Amino acid sequence: MVGEGLCPFASPVLADLLIQVSPANDDAEAAAQFMALLEKVADATTDEIPTALFVTPSLFVDFDEYWNWFLICDSLLVQLGYEGKLQIATFHPRYEFEGEPAEDASHYTNRSPFPMLHIIREDDIENALAQIRFPDRIPERNRQHMRRLGKEGLLAIMPALADTAVFQSEDISGD
Repeated sequence: MVGEGLCPFASPVLADLLIQVSPANDDAEAAAQFMALLEKVADATTDEIPTALFVTPSLFVDFDEYWNWFLICDSLLVQLGYEGKLQIATFHPRYEFEGEPAEDASHYTNRSPFPMLHIIREDDIENALAQIRFPDRIPERNRQHMRRLGKEGLLAIMPALADTAVFQSEDISGD
């Protein structure tokens, strides 16, 4: 993500990234833990917790199940009054963008070894985007970059991904 420049504003906060790995065994327990993390991030200063990942290694193997859970979490964010302050970015081993062929390497921009939600401060995003020329081009630039790299290129950069769900039983290429 950072090394390939996919997220141009990730590098400055990487050292202070909070990663919470959930031991939850069901979606309700995971949602409660996620709500607690939302509150923790919202109550902290940017210097204390600039951003956070909530990782669910034991849940949501199925992407549709994960997406439905994300929609619940996004609704909780609104209900807790954090809309406009925090937002959620989504990552899953089987992430697929709607309208893209299943084998398209562009999906790698939002794939991760485990299902996770990324809590991001909206002010930080706005500040970072103000420093970037043509920020609206970032998603397409990232998709094109992943297509150029393809599976082999990604594995050359991050060989440990070969043993994760990101690459299990699939054939995605940069072609």
